[in-house]
Amino acid sequence: MEVTALHWVMCGAASVPVLVLAIESLLGSYGAPSSTAANHPPPVTVLMPAHDEASGIERAVGDVLAQLRTGDELIVVADNCSDDTAVLAARLGARVVVRNECDHRGKGYALEFGSRHVASDPNVVIIIIDADCSPEPGAIHQIATTAANLNAVVQGAYLLTPGSGSSAMVRISCFAFLLKNLVRQRALSRLAGAVLLQGSGMAFPYPIFKRVDWHAGSLVEDLELGMDLLLSGNRVVFDDAALFTSKASSQKGTVGQRRRWEHGALLSMRQFAPRLICAGVLGRPRLLVLALDQLVPPTALLIAVTVSVALLALLLGGSTTPLMTLVACLLLLGAGILVAWLRYGRSFVPVAMLPEAIRYIFWKVPIALQFVTRRERNWVRTGREP
Repeated sequence: MEVTALHWVMCGAASVPVLVLAIESLLGSYGAPSSTAANHPPPVTVLMPAHDEASGIERAVGDVLAQLRTGDELIVVADNCSDDTAVLAARLGARVVVRNECDHRGKGYALEFGSRHVASDPNVVIIIIDADCSPEPGAIHQIATTAANLNAVVQGAYLLTPGSGSSAMVRISCFAFLLKNLVRQRALSRLAGAVLLQGSGMAFPYPIFKRVDWHAGSLVEDLELGMDLLLSGNRVVFDDAALFTSKASSQKGTVGQRRRWEHGALLSMRQFAPRLICAGVLGRPRLLVLALDQLVPPTALLIAVTVSVALLALLLGGSTTPLMTLVACLLLLGAGILVAWLRYGRSFVPVAMLPEAIRYIFWKVPIALQFVTRRERNWVRTGREP
């Protein structure tokens, strides 16, 4: 009896996040982008934080300016730069504001500084785009129109694209990024009517923007910002018709990037999941869906831990029902990830690279475990080298 109870506790606890991710993967893999057409876009200010981006700032600025109309504005925040980022951006026609405060590094500080330079206009929509990110055609006014029409903060579809020579690890990482930033966001939008903020391709109506707390010292200021907005009663919605893309970094750069994101996400889970549960129980039940989503750890870590729990349950013996329940959830998750790969991932991860997924799990799990042994505590710029 005691072994059976232990089985249910172990397998039940492991099954919940597996089942949540499986449902999100299946639900988010179907359906076309749904959004209002950008027929009458509002005035736009694009805010672009940039730290030592001279190698790519011209492309980013050019791509943004190509979509802006008369009366729109691009503000580049040259944050603690030691290169020609500011000069190059200004030469192309961006308005550049320079921040030099080496004791306070990070995107959150740059955005907080840049927000002071946005003109007061209740009709304007402010869009945040990273300096290594390009809006696809029409994306800026698409997301601005959605934000204005719904009076909501809007997250566009923000994806990483691997280069032709990218390793299997980088390609699979880009697919995992797509799973989180497109598939799971689409599922959350359908289940909860709300999504998470992801850092680039974010639009804010000015009345909301002026009240934002930028979480300047956070590793994942965007995620925490989105949670604060939701908990304070603001709408945060998804517009997957507005696409923003960044080129993936090298495998070495991807490790550092993932460490920062995943350690920040684990900290956010601890901080916000209880608050979302309380808010959901106290009258906002849709936030319970977001709470469940926050209980899902990084996918590679989730799979590794779940398989370990299943093996331990098998070694303990006793009733097989809890173990079979967990295995069923794992199979459903496998089906969900396969459907997402068939729909979106084949251009990222060719069939020949699929066996590398096992190696990817072993590559990723130590990064997540460093949350305990060597937690990332400071913002570090992701390497841009190919």
